[in-house]
Amino acid sequence: MLTGTNLEYTKTYNLRIVLETIRLFGPLSRVEIARRTQLTAQTVTNITRNLMQSEMILEAERLQEGRGAPSILLKINPEGAFSIGLDLDKDHLTGVLVDLLGTPRQHTTKELKFPSSDEAMVILEKTAKELIEREGIPLEKIWGVGLGLPGPFSVSDGMVVKDVVSPIGLPGWSNVPVRDILSKKLSLPVYIENNATAAAIGELWYGAGRHIGTFFYVYFGAGLGGGVVINGQPYYGFTGNAGELGYYPAQHDFYQEQNSEKPHLGQFFRLPSLYKSLSAKGFEVSSLAGLEQLYNQRNEHIISWIDQGATHLAPIILAIEYLIDPQAIFFGGRLPNSIINELMEKLKEILPKLRIKQKTTCPDLLNAAAGADAAALGIATIPVYESMAPLPGLLMKTSKNNFRPLVTPVASES
Repeated sequence: MLTGTNLEYTKTYNLRIVLETIRLFGPLSRVEIARRTQLTAQTVTNITRNLMQSEMILEAERLQEGRGAPSILLKINPEGAFSIGLDLDKDHLTGVLVDLLGTPRQHTTKELKFPSSDEAMVILEKTAKELIEREGIPLEKIWGVGLGLPGPFSVSDGMVVKDVVSPIGLPGWSNVPVRDILSKKLSLPVYIENNATAAAIGELWYGAGRHIGTFFYVYFGAGLGGGVVINGQPYYGFTGNAGELGYYPAQHDFYQEQNSEKPHLGQFFRLPSLYKSLSAKGFEVSSLAGLEQLYNQRNEHIISWIDQGATHLAPIILAIEYLIDPQAIFFGGRLPNSIINELMEKLKEILPKLRIKQKTTCPDLLNAAAGADAAALGIATIPVYESMAPLPGLLMKTSKNNFRPLVTPVASES
């Protein structure tokens, strides 16, 4: 169905375009903003006035360009707003509070063990309140809380995450109204996202993805996930589960776990399974720090696990190359960078042998910027991203599409 637009939607979109231009390229003068956005000088003046009144931007230094009065440069005000990211998995919770520039101001990590939904809601509420109290900011300065959970998700007809369906990753969590529960506890908007997609959004918003239009994000959490960005927009797919690598059916007989109906790729990359395997070989490891220590010792079992992981991952990476044609594929998450780096090097050795000669271009394999806190930082980005990003769907009177935009303006042009 084709839909139209009206002036209200255009104003919101233009405001976000100006804010995003300042964020990416600032400090900028109003003249330079108008040149980059192709908006009129009067429109830019009106928008920047409103953004300054709402404390989203500040005056920076003045720039002398030839004769006449120097130009006033504008920049994002980091104190303009804050948001919280809570990255929850079956074995840990990472919480961050970030400012409007995405700079972490508070951070916490808690080790968990398969929390029930009731237990998790108490922990999440307490963690969010602790972060706010530590920073000492009023509740009205918090734009929202992003909550990352392992997929897959179930979504409503409006492409909004409704229930959490992850029977393997989070037993007993099916049909839990997480958003409503946590929002009532905190009196804040809550945004739920697959933690892998959230990490991709974080890379898009603050990392190397800022200037890469189309990329795929391979996310290593307690298991394996993925996020898709196409033409500068997160892509969710029809059910909101695009990029869900972990449940891709495995073509090999590895990690056939008890009670598993069919082996899948994510089984090989599950950290609890790796710890269990190492324990059976006489190496008691239960943390990422312990895992990195074994790797630094060139433990043969860790090296073998990396080799096998690259072998199992290579075919799906190749499929991503051909199906999406990304400019880059990022690798990030909770695995130590040293292990991710070696996994990437192994993939760089394997992939050329799998490609046919007619494949004349291939994406860059790159380290994600945020390291072990990638998902938490990405999730903290979402309340800001969904309020600030110039999503094309904002121009439409209906936002039912696979890029799942919201229409929450940060201000309006008078």
